[in-house]
Amino acid sequence: MTQTDSSARVEPAIEALEAMIDGNSPDPYPVYARLREEAPVAWSPKMNAWIVSRHADVGRVFTDEEHFGPRFAEMSSSAIYGRTILHMTGTEHRRKSAILAKELRSPRLIKGDYKQMVLDIIDECAEDFDDAPAVVDLKTTLTSIVPLAVIGQLMALMDATAFPDWYHRIVAASVSNVTGDPEIHARGVKAREDLFEFVTPKIDARRESPSEDLLSTLVTTEFEGETLSDDEVRSFTAFLMSAGIETTDRAMVNLLVALMVNPDEWRRLKDDPSLAVSAIAEGLRYRAPVQGAVRDAVKEVELGGATIRPGERLFLALGAANHDPEAFDDPGRFDIGRFTESSGGQFTQAAMLRSFGGGSHTCTGSLVAKVEMEEMLLHLLENYDRLEFAGDVPRDIGFYLRSPASLEVHMHPAAG
Repeated sequence: MTQTDSSARVEPAIEALEAMIDGNSPDPYPVYARLREEAPVAWSPKMNAWIVSRHADVGRVFTDEEHFGPRFAEMSSSAIYGRTILHMTGTEHRRKSAILAKELRSPRLIKGDYKQMVLDIIDECAEDFDDAPAVVDLKTTLTSIVPLAVIGQLMALMDATAFPDWYHRIVAASVSNVTGDPEIHARGVKAREDLFEFVTPKIDARRESPSEDLLSTLVTTEFEGETLSDDEVRSFTAFLMSAGIETTDRAMVNLLVALMVNPDEWRRLKDDPSLAVSAIAEGLRYRAPVQGAVRDAVKEVELGGATIRPGERLFLALGAANHDPEAFDDPGRFDIGRFTESSGGQFTQAAMLRSFGGGSHTCTGSLVAKVEMEEMLLHLLENYDRLEFAGDVPRDIGFYLRSPASLEVHMHPAAG
């Protein structure tokens, strides 16, 4: 079956998925299970895309660059940032992603300067929420602040005081805008234009007098004879300062909620903090902050029993892939020790997780996100005996990006 068969029946599991697009579904995972069982690769008229839900099929789409590639077009896509490494392939992608990887994946920087930067930012946050009222929203006081401050310092753009508003509007207009709402798109375009206007004189200044920051690296670094154009630097900046903040924030909130709902796992982690990275990886699997990725078919190809034609869109259901029992034993159980033997590998192309993408387009900033989340988690484990919900367990909201809107807690300091 192809999407061009006008008489083709819409699979009931696809109808169930389409009913979740408003982002208010309390629990998408039973629907994901139906997709894997009943319609692992099936056409969604509402999303105008093939929905791919099994772990193996999602992995194939990420890695089979002969048949599948990134998408750069239309409203409700990552094109809102401009053209970035998300949209590049082959030699161009390898060369230009290497410019970012030079810093964002440098073991020396990750273990040294970046780690210390994160620790300093967390200490500043702790001063605020330790003096706060009895109820603390850890999202607004910690998980949102840390990645925003890290990116701002890495780029040396701490004077971008309007940036929180810009990035929220840009992210909302990106792949989160599943239905292509024109008003959301227009707000995102205006935010991107404002950001570009802000960063353009910074680019000019760095070209004349580069410093030791990521923006200077983007402007000046030459890899195999190529540097980034000004348009690419602007687009890369918009992408880094949006996706690099939003996803880490949501991932940390989701992890903390899972640990609070499963207090035995919190206590297990308190007793053995060496499980922190495995716990982070499990949080990313169990409740992935990014629930989907989009690709195009480059050539006609068979996938999961469906014939997919060139130019057709695929929506990779990462949340479904991360709960596939063919890939993960008892996937509905939150187990902080699941990745004990392979925790570091979950932040690389070798990952079993589908939360960071896959293949050559595995998230370049995943190691920075790992440092941010690990140090936030270790700080809380060291300083607090337990965290307690201030009210009901917060509901996840969202379709493409999914997490609670806030995380209000009572924090119980560790004895002594």
